[in-house]
Amino acid sequence: MDLHILASNMAQHMAKAVGMEKDKMDTLRFGLEIILGALIKGLVLFLLAYLLGIVPHVAAGLATAGLFRLLSGGAHCTSYGRCLTFGVLIYLFLGKLALQMESFFSQSILSVLVCCVTFVAFLCTVKWAPGEVPYRTMDKPREKTKFKILSLMYLLVWLALILHLIGEVDNSVLVAATLALILQTISFIPWGYRLITRADGFMIQLTKRRG
Repeated sequence: MDLHILASNMAQHMAKAVGMEKDKMDTLRFGLEIILGALIKGLVLFLLAYLLGIVPHVAAGLATAGLFRLLSGGAHCTSYGRCLTFGVLIYLFLGKLALQMESFFSQSILSVLVCCVTFVAFLCTVKWAPGEVPYRTMDKPREKTKFKILSLMYLLVWLALILHLIGEVDNSVLVAATLALILQTISFIPWGYRLITRADGFMIQLTKRRG
């Protein structure tokens, strides 16, 4: 499925129907591509999560990393198909891992882990965020500073929320959220860009061999 072509065709029909100027069509196409991609990814991800019995864990992880990603940026695969595959596999693995790790964390140990992870994420955000994102360039220092500050504020709010929920919510769900924060932090540091580039290249080679 070529999501770019699908979004382009939809944008053309919508622009024609409302009389939109051609110079605005690319913005509409990009918005549709993002929305369609998110819907498809969410449908596939939560269907598989339901079959594996990890819907709360995947939801907590996706909410944590997804919101943080909007502010902090991060690496992407070079095609929607590979991004979908990589994202779904990562979140399913994260959910299952959190479920298996639950027995290792008491409430006090989980509190310490959450604080340590947030502290490291805070330092990484100060140094590297916001990371580069396709179709969203940040050339102005003021814009970068704004997103860096928003990312740091998000981390503080997330920390307060998770600490409040410890003892109220299943520990495995909070572990999933913590693992997702680690995952998203890795995505915008230099090492994370190299890792995702290698994963993307591996999937490209795998596709060529099957072809």
